[in-house]
Parts: sequence; structure tokens; C-alpha cells
Amino acid sequence: MKKMTLVKVSAIALLSLSLLPNSGNYPTLLKNMSTVKASAATSPIQQTGADVLTGSKFTFEFLGISDWNFSNFNIDIPNEKGTLEQFAGRPHPYFSDPYAEVIIKDASGNQVYKKSMIGTVDAAASTDNFTIKVGYQVTVTHQEASFRSILTNGSGTTFPAPTRNTNVYTVTANGLVPEHADLTITPTSVPNSIKKDKESTFSYSVNNDGPITSTNGIFHVIIPPNVTYKPNSITANFAPVNATYNSTTRELTFPLSNFISGDGAYVQFIVTGTTPATAIPIKVTTTQQDEGDTSSTYTSQSPITYFDVLNNTIPKITVTNKEFPVGTIFDPKKEVTAFDNEDGDITSKIVVESSTVNTAVAGFYSVKYAITDSDGNKVTKTIAVTVTAKTPPVITGDTTTKLNPNATFNPLSTMQASDAEDGNLTNKINITSNDVDTSHPGTYHIIYSVTDSDNMTTTFTRTVIVTEAPVLTGDTETTINLHDSFDPLSTMRATDKEDGNITNQIQVAGTVDTATPGDYTLTYTVTDSDGNKATFTRTVTVYDNTFFGFHDQPDDLLFRTTAIGSNDVTIPRADPNWHIQVEDTRHNGNSWTLTGTVNGPFVNTEDPTAKQLHNALTYTKNGEKTRIQDNEMFQIGSGVSGEDTITTIQSPADEGIQMDINPTGIKAGDNYKTSITWTLSDTPD
Repeated sequence: MKKMTLVKVSAIALLSLSLLPNSGNYPTLLKNMSTVKASAATSPIQQTGADVLTGSKFTFEFLGISDWNFSNFNIDIPNEKGTLEQFAGRPHPYFSDPYAEVIIKDASGNQVYKKSMIGTVDAAASTDNFTIKVGYQVTVTHQEASFRSILTNGSGTTFPAPTRNTNVYTVTANGLVPEHADLTITPTSVPNSIKKDKESTFSYSVNNDGPITSTNGIFHVIIPPNVTYKPNSITANFAPVNATYNSTTRELTFPLSNFISGDGAYVQFIVTGTTPATAIPIKVTTTQQDEGDTSSTYTSQSPITYFDVLNNTIPKITVTNKEFPVGTIFDPKKEVTAFDNEDGDITSKIVVESSTVNTAVAGFYSVKYAITDSDGNKVTKTIAVTVTAKTPPVITGDTTTKLNPNATFNPLSTMQASDAEDGNLTNKINITSNDVDTSHPGTYHIIYSVTDSDNMTTTFTRTVIVTEAPVLTGDTETTINLHDSFDPLSTMRATDKEDGNITNQIQVAGTVDTATPGDYTLTYTVTDSDGNKATFTRTVTVYDNTFFGFHDQPDDLLFRTTAIGSNDVTIPRADPNWHIQVEDTRHNGNSWTLTGTVNGPFVNTEDPTAKQLHNALTYTKNGEKTRIQDNEMFQIGSGVSGEDTITTIQSPADEGIQMDINPTGIKAGDNYKTSITWTLSDTPD
């Protein structure tokens, strides 16, 4: 169901108390609606709006014979609930068909509930519960609705009784909206333009999209002042209608038939263009009432459409003066067009009224054209035609070309040939002389020729200059010490025969990391003003001239021969001046340490099965002795990389590394041996 509000209306409801005949003189509320006037619409159209019966809960009381209440239909919008109570008894003995009926459809138009109450049937008491939601449509029928049905809301408001027996309502969040006949007007065929003094037809469809049958409908249209209405041309469903046209107000009207829901009419009328203008608006309006309730009048409008009234202009011939050489075939209608605002493209109707052209003789001639449009407007146009004498062909291209040495060169590059009569002759160019040698710099020449179909020949000379490449010189190999500064352009020079010294244009690819020893490759390029490029490769070696390691490390650490006894004994070094020297030329301020690891116990070199001396070494410093564990690291020295390059690690004779053992079980006269691994570690802060 369509509910649109592009047209705003207002209506005043007047409540009065009246006595109706045959109603048993029960008071009845009546609702009188004022006639509705619509404002201008701007898009597809609908009728003016309906009043909302406000409330959240509603009760329809159905009264029967002697005004007894035989049924109540209740709607609870917030709780989406509906109930229909039918009380035991016969509603009305005079009505053998449905005396009252309730039909409910969901928002998609599907019927979800229906209850018919026959007047002559004794009904048992019953209560039906069902769902009613916002968007549902409720159809309520009572054969004596105007004086035996009562509609109230939950706030105690009693609404005026309807004037027709069947009424349709749409459930909204604000209450119930009574539905009416809803005429929709759609422009189905309207012209974009009308030619002055020509006729055109406007077509509209009028359809009732509401659930109530329309009545007393009237079709209205104001004929714009730029056109005139053709008398008696209006039809409905292709049949003549009894229309009225007021030439003063320019309003065209005729009465519409009653339209049931979904029914309508196809309306057409004819106008004639009179005054040229653009964007002329036109719209159609209808007024209608609901069948069974003519207390209110509703207005619908079509969208506003626009059209132009065009001048009846003269046609136009488009053609330009012609020029061609002697002997050319000439078609006077080629590249000639004609157009008319009303008729469109009328090129096919062009007539050559006269022509003096003689293509065999050079000279000046004329051609006269004529065109007539459908309105009888005739236009002529004359052009000048020049027949020219034959001319030799023309060769164009580079007169001077510069090439790099050994460049690939196509001698036909940039060359073109054309002829006034023959057109493009490039593929017929001949090279009659060519001494170009790109392997040697110098100046060379190429001679071209071309001949047209009239045996006329043209020649062209081209100078080709093979340029010399620039020269790059410098050291191919360079060695620097670690951390030395280095300028990649040092020793490099570039010269060119034409440009002179272009050293400042040298480009360098590659980098040298002076903090990391290694070989680095730099690639130099330079390009002269002719685009010749030279390259040069240079190897830079960063040499590590620093040293960090052992300067003097004795191969042996011997201990004195000792007499065997039963008590622990300390055995000093055989050489009390035994030492290790560290050399460090880095001068980088890093700390370093010297550690040793005893690689297992002392073993008898003559008898491997003899007793082994475990953890036999000690290290004494400043009078404090520490036993050295086998296979564990111990520190005997440290230093900092500075100005001194040699550091000597040496202990007094009674300190440093010594043997400290219990000789019990040691074989006299045998030698015992182990090894120590010295480790020099850089330990920067």
C-alpha cells in the first residue's frame, strides 16, 4: 500500500450530535471533512494525506439488533496483539450474509486473519487471539456501520462513526490511518519538444492504488500558454470523453469513472506548438472522493514534466571550398552534409543545382548546392573549387643528424615524402648516396630521391655527424688504510673533444666503507653534450693495518723437579720469568682479557695408567691463592687498547701459576703433562 506525503493538506473535523432515521434515535458522532486543496507537487504523485486516529489501543464495538453488543474487536499496538470476542447469540436476524467481518493482512499483503459473523446464525461465545503489527492492514465491515459500530481508543476517545460499511485502516506507531481511494498519475508518453505549428500528444495513466473505490473523480490539466489545445482531442482508454476546456483559465477537465482498487484509465490529449520556449512545465491533477463516504475530497498530482516549443528553422548546408590537382576525380556530394532542427539529418536530399568544374584544366570553378526541408524552407550555398597544376613531390626529414660512435643508424629514419597528387610517397624514397661510417668520428652525407606518378623527381641531402665519446682517466686501483679518509673523485678526470673539461659532470656509482676492510668497486660515468657516454671502473682496497693477538706465547710451561714425600707440596715454575705478551695496535680504547683453560688432569707420559693429577694448578695474585679447576676458564690478565702496543702478562716467582699437589702415589722419575688453552678476548664497553 502506497503512503506518500509530497502534497500537504489540512482538514478540520467538526463533531456534531444528530439523530439519524431508522437508528432508534441513538446519538451518533459524524465527521465532516472540508474539501482538500493541494500544493504543487514535485515528483510522482499521490493523493493528499489521511487523518490519523491517534492511540495505542483501539476497540471496535459491533452492535446488532436492538443495539446489543455481539462482538468486540481489540487492537493493542505496543504489544502487537489483536483479539476478537464474539458473544453468544444471533447478531441480527435480518441479515443472512456476513453482518460483520474483520480481515487482517500483513505488511506484504498476505491475509493473516479473517472472521465473518453471519447475522442469522446463533454463535457460541469465542475469543480469537492473533498478531497485529505496525504496517498491517485491517479491513472492518459492518452492514449498519454508520449507527451500529463504535470505535474508541485506550484513552477514552470515541471517534466519529464511518459513513460507509467497509473501512480499511493501516496500523502505525501513532495509531490507525483510514485508507482511501488513492489515484496515482503517471506521465506515460510526453514529448521532449514540439515544433511550432505542429501537433503532439500527451499521455497519462491514472490508477487507483488505494483499497477503496474512487468516485466523483475529475481530471484537471492547465494547458501551458506556449501551446493550444486541440478541441475534442482528449480521450480516456481511447474513447472520447465529455470534456470541458476553459480558454480563459486554459483548464481542461473531464469526469473520471469510478475506479475500484487497481483500476484506472489511459488519458491522451493533443496540443499544437505556438510560441517557442524551453523548459515549459505541465502537470495533471485529479480530485476524487471515496465511494460510500463523500464527506472528503482528495487531490492527486502527476510529476511536473518539461518540454520545449522549437522554432521552425531553415536547414543548413555544411561544405567547404575544394582544391585538388589536375586529373583528380571530383564528387561534388562528397563531404557535404545538411541538417534541419526539425527534420534532423537531411543530407540525402541535397541537390547540386549547378557546377562549372573541369578537372582536366587548372583553374577556378564553382558548385551550387540546394536543400529543402519538410516545411518547404529552401537554402542554397555556393563553394569555390580550385583545380591546381601538378607539382613535384616533397621530401622532409632531419637535415643534420648527430650519432654516437658505433651507434645503430637507420638512414631512412625521420624521412618522409609526399605529393599533392599521389599523397604519401615515403615508401618510394631511394638512397642514391650514403658514405656514413659510424665506427669513425667525422662528417658524412646521404642523398635521397623520390619520383611521383607524373615522373617528377625531388632530391634531399642529409648531413650525418659521428661524434667522439668523452675520455675518463684516473687510478684503476687504489689502496687505503682502515679508517683513512677517501675522496672517490681523487685522481679522476674527464675530457671531451667538443665540450672540453667535463670532470665536474662525472657520476659515481658505488661506495667505499673505510671502516670495513675489503675490496670495493666504483663505476664512473660521464656524458657529453652529444649524449656520448664513457665509463671507468676503479677498485679500492681498504687495508686493515691493525693487529690484536699474541706477541709472545711460550709453547711450554715447565715446573721444577720435586722430591716425592707424603705432604702437600707447592712446585714453582721452572722459569720464574715465564710470561705471555699481548700485541694490540688498534688503539680503539676497547678492554680485553686473557684467560686460560687447563685441558684436564696431569697424565704420566710413561705410564698412562698411573695416577692422574687432578686440579693440580693454582694461581696466586697479591698473596691470594686460587685453585684452578680442570676444564674451567681462569683469568690471568687484562688490558685496554691504548697507546701501548705490547702488554706483558708476568707474575713474581712466588705468585702466578704454580703446582700445588700431594705427591703420594706419584712415580719417581716419571714426567707428568697436561695443556693449557690461552684465550685473548676483545671486550668493548
